[in-house]
Amino acid sequence: MVDELISSLLPRLDAIPGRVTAVFLRKGELRILSTHALQSAFELLSRGTRLDGARLEIEDVSAVVRCRACSYEGPPNRFGDERGHLAIPILSCPRCGGDVTAVAGRELCVERVAVSEGEGATRGSVTQGAGP
Repeated sequence: MVDELISSLLPRLDAIPGRVTAVFLRKGELRILSTHALQSAFELLSRGTRLDGARLEIEDVSAVVRCRACSYEGPPNRFGDERGHLAIPILSCPRCGGDVTAVAGRELCVERVAVSEGEGATRGSVTQGAGP
């Protein structure tokens, strides 16, 4: 996934001069991806590219479900231990038990990219739509 993210992002940066300092990613809770694994893969796979040395900043997006039967919209129930170490969202309606559709929490997209002109001077940011 990270390789695809980098491959799709690099061509979009071609027309923008400066050093990429950070990539801001939105990651939905239902994407069951480790933040640490994403950051490690980004660091490894960006070596030798224009993204080499850039920080990967990850914003977690909570799951939100919508019930077809009772129109509930909100967070799903979660299954896990009482300390919350393993809290897996349950994709059925917390109110009536009906089928739900995920409204939020499946995202994995680049929100924006920070680019600087030189030492410490921020030039601006680039916004990219949906990612892989």
